[in-house]
Amino acid sequence: MTGVFSKNGVSLERLQSLERVVRAGSIALAAKGDPIAQSLISRQLGELEKVMGFELLDRSKKPYQPTPAAQRLAESCARFVREVEEAAMEAQGEHRPIAVGAGEVVIRQLIIPWIGRNRRGLAAHSWSLLNLTGRKIQDGLESERLDIGIATGLEVTTNVEVVDLESYGIKLVLPEHQKPDKTGWSCLMDLPLVVLEGDGKFRRFLADCEREYGVKFKIGAVCTSYPQAVDLAEATGSAVFVPEYWWRRHKEWAARTQVLPGQEKLRRTLQLAWNRKVAERRSEVAALIAALKKR
Repeated sequence: MTGVFSKNGVSLERLQSLERVVRAGSIALAAKGDPIAQSLISRQLGELEKVMGFELLDRSKKPYQPTPAAQRLAESCARFVREVEEAAMEAQGEHRPIAVGAGEVVIRQLIIPWIGRNRRGLAAHSWSLLNLTGRKIQDGLESERLDIGIATGLEVTTNVEVVDLESYGIKLVLPEHQKPDKTGWSCLMDLPLVVLEGDGKFRRFLADCEREYGVKFKIGAVCTSYPQAVDLAEATGSAVFVPEYWWRRHKEWAARTQVLPGQEKLRRTLQLAWNRKVAERRSEVAALIAALKKR
């Protein structure tokens, strides 16, 4: 398709409306409950569809969902806008904030302390630290909404590069009133357990342990981050699993840590990932990647 911007119906404003719909998931969510905005966005997308010659919304679903073509178009629009903004800021001697996606514990225990230790060399930079799941980090790197991501299970793709940072295990911390013993997994028979939401690999590991060791776990609560899980476990007298790199920073947890057979199977690898094109385009991001590799 050539000369698309010369036709009525295509404009940066309409493309940005499409990008907001794709990011939100639907027109209603993009409009944030404003019926006037919802009507405007619907009209803009209809005009785009007419001039583009293909559907941007799957109208067989309620609410209407963005099509794969719409997602690709939205990503291209967002990338174009970011690059224009970067060029304008650089021309004025400024830089866009470095956007880093990671889990809450990684941000609090690894990234923020690292920034603090290197603040002199990083004084000229501003930051956007985003608490995100691994899936959203992967998506953010692909679409260039993120510059750098740190998580487990990240994938090398055409756009994304990934390197391993460190391997870590998971520790079971008991409530204050309970001391660790030699019963292994049996200590959880009558003890509520706080776990993370959406961690399929960990849930499968627990299910395997139930079958192998003849125990039945009681899931007392589900949280979206490790700090939430620890706070809730402390408040309710529950047990909680925490990543080893955080556990090492809390010496008081050692006396409450239960040794479990087979827990070495749950070792994971913390990874550093970035978008190759962003690193090539932004020297400050490339420098940060090189520094984090050496941390």
